[in-house]
Amino acid sequence: MERPVTRRRFVQATSGGLAVGVAGCLGSDDDDDAGGNGDDHDHDDHGDDDHDHNDETATDAPGSDGLAYAFAPDRIAIVDPEAGEVVDELTDGISSAEWGDTRLTRDRDKIFAIENSLEQVVVIDTETRELIERVDIGPGATHMYHPVEDEMWAHADDEGAFYVIDTDSLAVTEIVDAGLEGEGHGKLLAHEDFGTKAYATNVNDPAALIVDLEAYERTGSIDLGEEGGTHYKAYAPRTGLAYFERSGGVGTTAVVDTATDEVVDELPFSGGMSLTPDEERMGILDGDELHLLDMTDEESEEIGSVTVEGGPDALGYHEVDGTLYGFTANTTTPDVAVVDVDALEVVDRLEAGDIERPDGAHHLHRSGVTGGGYFFTPADADGTVAIVDMAARALVGQVPVGEGVARVQYVGGGTER
Repeated sequence: MERPVTRRRFVQATSGGLAVGVAGCLGSDDDDDAGGNGDDHDHDDHGDDDHDHNDETATDAPGSDGLAYAFAPDRIAIVDPEAGEVVDELTDGISSAEWGDTRLTRDRDKIFAIENSLEQVVVIDTETRELIERVDIGPGATHMYHPVEDEMWAHADDEGAFYVIDTDSLAVTEIVDAGLEGEGHGKLLAHEDFGTKAYATNVNDPAALIVDLEAYERTGSIDLGEEGGTHYKAYAPRTGLAYFERSGGVGTTAVVDTATDEVVDELPFSGGMSLTPDEERMGILDGDELHLLDMTDEESEEIGSVTVEGGPDALGYHEVDGTLYGFTANTTTPDVAVVDVDALEVVDRLEAGDIERPDGAHHLHRSGVTGGGYFFTPADADGTVAIVDMAARALVGQVPVGEGVARVQYVGGGTER
């Protein structure tokens, strides 16, 4: 299967590394979380750990490698996960913030964070630990992606459009109308295999939307049916197949051949999706059920499933002594469940603090982030961030940050959906 090669470097948007997916709506991505923070959140390869900074003052700057930024309404706390404590904070100009996805640039020099109450993206310099810019975007933003090395794509749900921000000039350079109806909550699926092509989802459109990342326009759509919309998404590099949740009560997952952009299958369940680090399996969280699929099989064969009680909303993986474990952030119980992915059984539950559960909410959400061998999940009701040592399968601690804390960004190799 031949695929175009582009002159620009593309970030692997939904597979590889430590993937995180969600069952409610994660941020990062996958985000998508995330992650967001991402669907389901998107795994960004941020390069090597060592960086050369030419700024003469850089040697005196504190830096952020190996630290996590926790976003609360009135504070951004910088957390040392090894020590399990806050080591610095940003408070100037931060008040009653409503945080969406956070994304780290590939060189790890900047964090971009959606601040929806002001319809902005906030930019943080990770070397100096300073808020350096606020970029105006459209209303209703939740998710943001880093499909191109020098661009962030923030989705304004009220317009169904992506605001493209240059990571150097810190300015909006393009607005890409993606939604068919001009509005709707949306995500982005990009991968180096696609070249300049990407796919957008939208909860108002029963279609996978084809976007040209270089021309900055929607160039087509893949009809997935007459009802519902699309939400979570994933891509399996071994087979070239893309997966799109059919949301809005449809409850299935459409499978698309990315070489032909044709629907080739439909799975009888749906939810947040996340590939294992070797990209050979994928978990789909449908309610309390975790379905594990074979991503080397063009038929997407289901390997098995396991019930994870507690409303799992984020899933991160870590291998320990040859056994692959999944770590879920739960929404109806104040804990993280640890799943033996090979045996398909829940083997541990770790205290993680509680989240807000608004009356009448159709979906509950709790993000999860992996990085540096840790799994992070915020507890907005308790105002803490739980840090789990994944190798030890043990809680490092619940770090006080502030009521309403809902996003975490680790500075290093990691993922939020």
